[in-house]
Amino acid sequence: MELTKNNGELRPHDDQRFVNELKRSGAEKTLSRLFDQYWKPLFQFSYNLLQDEDDAKDVVQEVFIKLWDRQLDLAIHTSIESYLFSSVRYKSLTKLSQRLSSNERNLTLEDHIEQSFLDAVDPLIIKELQQEIDMQIEKLPERMRAVIRLKSKDSLSISEIAVRLNISEDTVKNHLASARKRLRIHLGDVAYIAFLISLASIPS
Repeated sequence: MELTKNNGELRPHDDQRFVNELKRSGAEKTLSRLFDQYWKPLFQFSYNLLQDEDDAKDVVQEVFIKLWDRQLDLAIHTSIESYLFSSVRYKSLTKLSQRLSSNERNLTLEDHIEQSFLDAVDPLIIKELQQEIDMQIEKLPERMRAVIRLKSKDSLSISEIAVRLNISEDTVKNHLASARKRLRIHLGDVAYIAFLISLASIPS
């Protein structure tokens, strides 16, 4: 592939050429140049969200590995740069959501995750994500739906939900766990992260 040179960097109008070149054999040099150009800004972007160097390095590496693995069916509708930064953002947010699965609450971590999410996702997209979450919650069984609403909408703790619904705290926890499993299947990655953040920001 013949690159338009600007200190060795790919320019936006080379994006489609790059995609076409990736679908051919012997594209290692093209990918290597892309890696060299975007590694540092992508790493910094991920680190700003994760505040962890190893995790940020893993995220960027995973994005480039996926790019190489998908080279034959790759479809990029924006720019290469937008594609890479979007991929890094979503993988970083996914890693943040995994930290919320800990049984021990960490308010500082939860605040950081929530702020990182709000900084990384457009407000209009957040509104769309909430609509997606609400639609899937409506499909839950009645009692499970009631538990989720009381926790995420009314900000009640587990003990308060138990009293309100006249059920045990263990039953509330079971409903929450089952709802999380169901929503993980039916929600997109970013919507599920938003859902976890809504739960984490409420007292247990």
